[in-house]
Amino acid sequence: MGRVGARHDDAVRDGNFVPPRPDQGLALRHEALKRLSAPGLRVGVITAPAGYGKTSHASAWLADDDRPAVWIDLEDGHDDALLLLTDLVEALSAVTDFLGDGLPVRGATVDEYATGVAAALGRAARACTAPFVLVLDDVHRLADVSAIDLVGSLVANVPSEAAVLLVGRTCPLRELSRLRVDAGVVEITTDDLRLDPPGVGRVLSAMGVDALEEQVEKVALETEGWPVGVRLAGLSALAHRDERGPDMVALRGRAPDISDYLASEWLRDLTDDERDVLTQVSPLDRLSGPLCNEVLGRDDAGEILHGIFRNRLLLIPLDHHEGAYRMHGLLRDALEAAFERTDPHGLRRVHTKASHWFERAGDPDRAVQHAVAADDFARAHDLVVGHTPSFYTNGRYRTVHRWIESLPREQVVASSALCLCAALAELGLGHPDALSVWLRLGEHAAETSPEPDPTAQLCLLDLRSTTNTGPVRSALEDAAAAYRGLPPSIWHAASCLAYGVWSWTVGDDLAAGILTEGAEEAAVLGAPALEAYCTAMLALIAHAERDPARAWGLVSRARRVASENGLERAPGMAIVSAMHALAAASAGDRDTAKHDWQLARTQLAVLKDLSGWANVQTRVALANTSLLLGDRIGAETMLREAREFLIRQPDAVRAHAQITELEGLTQQVQRLATSGSSSLTTAELRVLNYLPTNLTLAAIGTRLYVSRYTIKTHCESIYRKLDVGSRSEAVEGARHLGLLDAEGPAAG
Repeated sequence: MGRVGARHDDAVRDGNFVPPRPDQGLALRHEALKRLSAPGLRVGVITAPAGYGKTSHASAWLADDDRPAVWIDLEDGHDDALLLLTDLVEALSAVTDFLGDGLPVRGATVDEYATGVAAALGRAARACTAPFVLVLDDVHRLADVSAIDLVGSLVANVPSEAAVLLVGRTCPLRELSRLRVDAGVVEITTDDLRLDPPGVGRVLSAMGVDALEEQVEKVALETEGWPVGVRLAGLSALAHRDERGPDMVALRGRAPDISDYLASEWLRDLTDDERDVLTQVSPLDRLSGPLCNEVLGRDDAGEILHGIFRNRLLLIPLDHHEGAYRMHGLLRDALEAAFERTDPHGLRRVHTKASHWFERAGDPDRAVQHAVAADDFARAHDLVVGHTPSFYTNGRYRTVHRWIESLPREQVVASSALCLCAALAELGLGHPDALSVWLRLGEHAAETSPEPDPTAQLCLLDLRSTTNTGPVRSALEDAAAAYRGLPPSIWHAASCLAYGVWSWTVGDDLAAGILTEGAEEAAVLGAPALEAYCTAMLALIAHAERDPARAWGLVSRARRVASENGLERAPGMAIVSAMHALAAASAGDRDTAKHDWQLARTQLAVLKDLSGWANVQTRVALANTSLLLGDRIGAETMLREAREFLIRQPDAVRAHAQITELEGLTQQVQRLATSGSSSLTTAELRVLNYLPTNLTLAAIGTRLYVSRYTIKTHCESIYRKLDVGSRSEAVEGARHLGLLDAEGPAAG
């Protein structure tokens, strides 16, 4: 620390302005040191709250610099501009050819410092020719305008061979905004000094703490890389070593050693109002002006938060506009404990107000979290039940699962609506056993509740129908009841899917209309998963009805909806992936077809035992794709697996017919392969099936969604491979080989 009155040439030798030695116990961030050591650095700035090793990094950097260096520890007294000026002149004169002639030896007015003295100091610094380094530590202590002007003029005029390093919890210099465009300015912030897990491990190891990798990760998470917090965790581990063995003690902000440090080092300079604001909003994990105004009943919370961030760095911005912040986890924990002590009912009040605010702001997830934290389970019930349909159909299964897990189990099992939400979450996550349990619990709750929820009962019927893997008729009846009883809603769109699919499975021609209704309703209500499911099934129906143009248009729409909403890889999208594979194979895009085939196969692995219709119809689409790709083994595998499902669904008339038709085509491919007389491709086999009909080549092309020229090419290849010269001879030869039925057309 500098003292006024020392001789310039003896200042450093006498111990004034001597840099501190680097802290050997700190895990230095070498990337930060590397940035400070970049050639051409003229101004460096290190800012972070207490305990991040600012001074240690500055001294470590300085120890590797060969230039003469001086260090000034700024104190509150340096707000006296004359005292600051005196120390600056003394320090610079000790290490460089600084000439302070013309600078005042007595005090000056604020205007004189701003217009004359600060400028003179800058000119004198710029005139120095001998290299030097000046470090000003704790620059956040400067509040006087004249003192700040002196430092600002100095850093704006650093000579090319010199450097000035400013270290503090914040940096009050206005000049920084202009200097940031200068390549010679480097800023090191909290993020640069935060320890990563390897750094945490090195600190703990140096303290004699033998921590396992997962324990190091835990400390890194709890402390958020705060170096002092890591040391405190190490000390705690050493203190409890005998009673806990190798386990690390959980670090909490409400622990006395942590809370005392935070109060003395982080919160000391806050005003009473700023401290009160931080304490009362400590239950919130996300802070913004509008939210805190709502919670605190004031209108200036945003300005206070911004000031605490700008002037103290005690808040962490969550966006680039500095409109939302969070606290360090340990600080939040310490303040929340203090809030509990001073206002026992305050936490619940804050969480309740926050829940209502987030609901109005369109963030139901946080609304649920705060309702649960407020122990307002009735409100949490309504929020979960109200928002689960949208979250589920947007693929947010884990969020719904987390909601259910956060509620008291006795409340969940007593509510048929919450059981339904829990079942949906398990369906999305691919847990058939848990799904079955929740369905039973939901049905029991519906039967025993003094106030039955008819909507929940119908939805449970629909979900049981959707996940049915047994006989179809009962599932069809459940879906029909839900379809007829539910009002227009996401739940009704879901009933359209189940009702439409099962109707198709038993051969009802009304299926397409019901699925179209479901797709349209889902699109309007913002339920992309349901829209994609219904649309993909409509594509499969169109393909089965020999309307490829419509089928591929529907496939593209289903895939687009899934992709735009991040659902492309969700297990429930197996039917979408399979139909997209079929469309790609039909268009000759083998790579895309193979990729989507494999994706659908992976998705089916999760769907096993969760949905009979999805497992069967997806395999129908994949078998078709395999045949187009010439993969007979793949087709046979899909058909065999589909048959295994259909054993439990003897009344699935159309599904059985689909499988029988595909098995026939597969057998054709097999007979052709074993006959040795030709090598017809699957695409050529499809054309061959139409040759016994009266359809022209153009009409066949329309049926198969290819051009007349492509059909003509396939026909020429068929004639060549069968060694015939005409369409009639090809039909006769194919029948002889067993590739076509002995009598009658193979396709109409």
